[in-house]
Amino acid sequence: MQGSYKDINFKKFIGLLVAVLVFSCGCGNRAQDETVSVSIVDSVFFTTENSVGKVERGSDFSTVLQFRSGYEFVSCSYPEYQTEKVAGGVLLTLKNVTCPSRVTVVCDIKQPFPDGIELHCTINYDFNGGVLRGSGETRTSVDYILTQHLRPNTFNGVQVEKEGYVLVGWNTQADGNGIHIGLGSRVTVGDGESITLYAEWLKSIDGREFLFKEIAPGAVSLTGYRGKGDVQPFVIPSEIDGKEVVEIASSFTTNLPCGALSADTLVLPNTIKKVSGNSFLHSDFSELYFSDNIEEIADNAFPYQFKTYHINAFLPPCFQAVNNSILFADNVDRLILHAGEKKMIFFSGCSTAYGLVSPAVDYSFGGEYTVYNMGMNGDINGAFQLEIIINYMEDGDVLVHAPEQMSPCQLMSAFYVNSIMFIMAEGNYDLLALADFSGNTGVFRAFFDYIEIKKETEACEYADGRFGEFNNYGDYIYPRPYDESTESARDITYSDDAYCYAPELITEEGVSRLAGYYDSIWEKGGKAYFSYAPVNISARGGTELKDKGLEFAKKIEEMLLSYGYTPISDVEDYMFEGRYFYDSDYHLNDLGAVLRTEQLIKDLKAVTQSSLSDGRPPAAAE
Repeated sequence: MQGSYKDINFKKFIGLLVAVLVFSCGCGNRAQDETVSVSIVDSVFFTTENSVGKVERGSDFSTVLQFRSGYEFVSCSYPEYQTEKVAGGVLLTLKNVTCPSRVTVVCDIKQPFPDGIELHCTINYDFNGGVLRGSGETRTSVDYILTQHLRPNTFNGVQVEKEGYVLVGWNTQADGNGIHIGLGSRVTVGDGESITLYAEWLKSIDGREFLFKEIAPGAVSLTGYRGKGDVQPFVIPSEIDGKEVVEIASSFTTNLPCGALSADTLVLPNTIKKVSGNSFLHSDFSELYFSDNIEEIADNAFPYQFKTYHINAFLPPCFQAVNNSILFADNVDRLILHAGEKKMIFFSGCSTAYGLVSPAVDYSFGGEYTVYNMGMNGDINGAFQLEIIINYMEDGDVLVHAPEQMSPCQLMSAFYVNSIMFIMAEGNYDLLALADFSGNTGVFRAFFDYIEIKKETEACEYADGRFGEFNNYGDYIYPRPYDESTESARDITYSDDAYCYAPELITEEGVSRLAGYYDSIWEKGGKAYFSYAPVNISARGGTELKDKGLEFAKKIEEMLLSYGYTPISDVEDYMFEGRYFYDSDYHLNDLGAVLRTEQLIKDLKAVTQSSLSDGRPPAAAE
């Protein structure tokens, strides 16, 4: 069949293309050299000793690629190759090389963990003298299959009741002398195991000791108290004369026969919806139990700040599936489950969540430490987080703190409480009881801000989680690729030049508080080291930012030195070009996280392998 005009032109094009390829490869009828050149295109992701070489035509070319921590081989542009894992990296072999070849190797960040660890367990709930309203049941069992959290959330005990008592939680012992677990909070149960938890009851004060008035059908407000002031704990009854106690009136402690309430602990039943202003004006409580279904606690209801809060969960969770801050409770679960093991904990805000490759740290220290990335959010009270973390630190553990340069919370110059703290603890309210809130104002205001956000957020399940974007170390693993082809074009600001070093946030009070936390770690036999968070040096023209960084470092170093501490890092080593950032001037991309981690490992190796690792604060040891 005769071909068309297009067919004839296509054949001419193919013939010309073949001729060009033959000529360019030195093949065809012309005299052939006995050797051909091969080169591997340079990359920031790996190194190789023999990236350029010559081989006999038709033979193989081999080279060992050493990848940066956290990266792995994906493919290469040569059509026929094979790879093999060897000591020091990956052996790449290009097969049957007949033409000069310039080869591009493609690699990508590797993810060493599955998205979650499946946990199967059973919890038997013994109501310990109480019953389930309406059914008369005295116990129940719940089976848990969890893939997102390593410790299960307990039954909140709704409708479990015992006349004359208030349910405040679960306990591992029937007499209440075991481990306390708040209603809805988490407990440790081994995979495939079962545990029995007992209802923890506190006897409420006799209803005849109170003055009250009915404010709605079947609901009363407590207007006064006529009993002893030293009753400990001070447990408000859930009902009087068959009516629910729903409110504490502002007159409650007015004209007390006992003068004042001297008890340390106040327990509010889950029936209470409102605590009015000045209602506990004449009291000295430092510990409070209440439930998250409460609707109002006036800022001036109490004369002093509480030191300890215990919150029981009656509302369903809302943030487990949608907010990254909930990972804090999951990371603390790992601290709890790895008790007795040496731990290396990296703490900061999101600059560490985005800026650490924990598997590289793990590998570098040969598995000596269980590694944790506790970076979460620089706008959350840093003292609150540290107090919880330190509670689970032991002899031999290491804390690496790299406070963000514009975070007053991380630098301890601000100690405020906000709604995010409660979002962070939603999966395990018991964490709140580990922090000292006696120096904080606005706790109730922050709590009710949190409750308002919950009302606007769709309910989820405790089984939901965020491990699709975080690995089991706590590293943020959502892909943030580094593009070699646009390196210099990306040396720009991602925060509109707003992010910089803020030496004015370094205060005597803040550094004193920070050093106090470091001291407590060393006193427990651990070690606390100060490093620097990453900053985009391409912002603000670079010079201004560098000058501010040097000022920041000089100030923090001088203040820490007065407490016997000195940074283990050089601030300039943590100034990275814009090409290494993702969406802000403090969120590193995948390669930026690797570079930052390599520098941190270098700094840590220097200090842990020196005489400074003998258990004394760094500067004090000199």
